[in-house]
Amino acid sequence: MAVSDEQIEDAMAHHDFFGGVTAEARASLIELGRVREVESGSILFQHGDRYQGFYLVITGTVHIYRLSPEGRMLVLHVMRPGESFAEVPLFEERADATYPATAETLADSTLLFFPAEAFLSFVDANPRTALHMLGQMSKRLRKAVRQLDAVSLQDVQERLARHLVEQVPTVSDDPDTPPTVELDIPKSVLAAELGTVPETLSRALRSLEDKDLIRSEASEIAITDVQGLRQLSREG
Repeated sequence: MAVSDEQIEDAMAHHDFFGGVTAEARASLIELGRVREVESGSILFQHGDRYQGFYLVITGTVHIYRLSPEGRMLVLHVMRPGESFAEVPLFEERADATYPATAETLADSTLLFFPAEAFLSFVDANPRTALHMLGQMSKRLRKAVRQLDAVSLQDVQERLARHLVEQVPTVSDDPDTPPTVELDIPKSVLAAELGTVPETLSRALRSLEDKDLIRSEASEIAITDVQGLRQLSREG
């Protein structure tokens, strides 16, 4: 599970806000971070835990979720390599700040952890870093609003279509071959992310296949009609 310095540098350089700072500043941040190798199914923090800092995913997958009083899981984000999470409490300016959700690894993962106090000292010395961070968090907020709109206004089939459209590669190596989306998270987690249950998600997948919009085989979904899928995703 060990990663190289090059992998860490690459993840930093392609990150939404770390990529916008100078190479010298990124090197300082890498020195600030602590590499953590974590097994699949590990809880990084729970909703309500005292805030310690935030994470950058180098390898693996992490999902961020809340549980309802009845125990139903609502997946807020699924974080993949090159993405960071748990930055928001940094700016609360409270000694008793807590994590607003729970984070759990979905695969063996390597993470770069940034302690809150040390990172804020870096931001004080490099204020432009805060601007890049706010830009990334605004993107995440817009995504959360879209997710809320989808759960409120679209049925599961339309939500699934929207999710698949968002995962379609923008550039195809072979225009004659349907683009393929790989489900790199359990279907139970995808169902929770879409605000439904696995049985309903399975029915939605079959329905899209019956409409000749996709071909599904195990964890791979071939998008046979991108335009039709995109049209369905807009119907809600």
